[in-house]
Formats: sequence, C-alpha cells, structure tokens
Amino acid sequence: MKLIIAVVQSQEADEVVDALVQAEYRATRFASTGGFLRRGNTTIMVGVQDQQVDHVVDVLRGAVEGADDRLPEGQSAVTVFVLDLEEYQRL
Repeated sequence: MKLIIAVVQSQEADEVVDALVQAEYRATRFASTGGFLRRGNTTIMVGVQDQQVDHVVDVLRGAVEGADDRLPEGQSAVTVFVLDLEEYQRL
C-alpha cells in the first residue's frame, strides 16, 4: 500500500479533489502553507494499492494541466510524494 501526498496550489485544489473523487479515489485535504513565498497550499492525502499509484499521479497531472502557465516562474502546480504505507483503514 502507498500513501500519496500531493501539495497543490490552493487555486487548483478544488479541481484536483473533484478529479480524484470522479476517478473514485477517497482523498483527505487540509490547508497548508509553505514554499518560497509562503503562499497558501492545499495538501491532499490518498491511500491506494501499489498498482494504483501511476493512475492517481495521472489524475493529478490531468487536473492541473495548464496551471503552470498561470503560476509565477519557478513554481509548480503540484508536488507529489509517494510513501510506503504499512496499514490503511477506513472506519
């Protein structure tokens, strides 16, 4: 199992979460701040099976397509971390 953590520019967050939900992934989102300019971000966490990682990354990529053109130089619309997950439960 994997935990995907995506740090997304706040203005792209709704579109990203909507894309994940449409692709039938559950996501947890929370506000975060960071980066060079300390601008608002949204951090999204998704727990998936190993074989779903590439699809989730594709969904994220598709959701922010074109966003890099709207962002200041040197910033990206999404940063993705993929971590091994020992256990994942939905209660």
